[in-house]
Amino acid sequence: MVSVLYDIKRATGKEVAETKVHQGYKYKKQMKNKLGKQGDVEVEITEWKRPFVYSAKFKSVTGTNRIRYEIESLGEEEIRVNYSEGYDGDTKSQDLNYKIIGAFYKRKAKKRTRQMLHAMENYICQNRKQS
Repeated sequence: MVSVLYDIKRATGKEVAETKVHQGYKYKKQMKNKLGKQGDVEVEITEWKRPFVYSAKFKSVTGTNRIRYEIESLGEEEIRVNYSEGYDGDTKSQDLNYKIIGAFYKRKAKKRTRQMLHAMENYICQNRKQS
């Protein structure tokens, strides 16, 4: 959830207190698409139950990407992170285009997701040791 606060600060230039972030919170940012093209995106937090659930939608001119993280405790020293993402194009042709492009980038996306989850795991383990 620290990364959400960091993303807001990076996008807006403003430091936002964690208590100000909530379901429905919105901000604008610049992002690159899978082809490397930069564009404006409106981010809306659709679920925020710190530290267990974070979901958001990213609205661009071509459609809406959705991501969701859910952390569940499996015991004192073990958790499971469930991650999902999806896309809804503004038109049927954009949906089809996303599926075609997604097929080409699937391997890269899986690798990026593994790296992200590994970084989350490292962060959790480091902060648990400091507590």
